[in-house]
Amino acid sequence: MSVTFYQVTEGEFSRLVATKSIIKFIAQESEINPLKFTVVGVNPEQRLAYAMRHGRVNELRTWRLDNLAAYLKKLGVTNFEVQFNQS
Repeated sequence: MSVTFYQVTEGEFSRLVATKSIIKFIAQESEINPLKFTVVGVNPEQRLAYAMRHGRVNELRTWRLDNLAAYLKKLGVTNFEVQFNQS
């Protein structure tokens, strides 16, 4: 089963959360910057995943975990999964 993956801006990610287009949230630790996390939102029914990128460049946005949690809480997200890099 394949998942279609998109990189979206913060505004688009917020809109997807507001419209309940994504319902599962994962904070994935960066391979490059330890203890910095990329947020991925998933719609399991439609097999879609969205990662937040920087607005002006095509790079994934990274957050400290406390800042990411505060951002998600502001959007009404009540839980998310944390995945640490295995290297």
